[in-house]
Amino acid sequence: MGSPRKNGASARMLDIALNEISTANPEIETERVDLVDLKISACTGCDACLKTDCPLDQDDDYPSLVAKLVDASAIIVASPVYFANVPGIVKNFIDRSRRMKMNRNQLKNKWFGTLVASGLRNGGTETVSMLLVMWALSQGMLPIQGLGNQIIENPFAMTTLQKDGLKEFRKPTDPDEIGDKAAKRLGERIVELVGLMKPSES
Repeated sequence: MGSPRKNGASARMLDIALNEISTANPEIETERVDLVDLKISACTGCDACLKTDCPLDQDDDYPSLVAKLVDASAIIVASPVYFANVPGIVKNFIDRSRRMKMNRNQLKNKWFGTLVASGLRNGGTETVSMLLVMWALSQGMLPIQGLGNQIIENPFAMTTLQKDGLKEFRKPTDPDEIGDKAAKRLGERIVELVGLMKPSES
């Protein structure tokens, strides 16, 4: 969960996806991790991670997060849009992940999904979704999307708070038929795929 707000629109979508996974297959263990609860220092560009552990690991919570990610079969990153990009806490998370790539691609072959929320209808949800997908590809992960009606359902799980009117907005906790369905579809797809392929040990 990449939002500084625990009960925002992206959090709502993540909870829908995780609930779908748990409901469809109770044997699949899920865990929501809120980045805002963790101390993750910004990368300083020292390049130590090219050869050894990040020196920042001694002073913050990133190593515990790495352990969860490496152990996972599938990873979902939920994020709001902040000025056509991810929030700072998500960028810190991404920048610090370089060590996992340098250490024999520890995240390779893991299923990866995105959930993105914006305040405005054309506020950058597609851009942030693709930024997250590019990060996943750089880590060797396997980006996936939900599947539903091929004509009327958006495969990428996105939501916006802006309604039809210029000054009409939903509350972050209000239902969004399209966004909620897309989040549910992502959960369904993860249930379908987890267990079909086990990451290589090499």
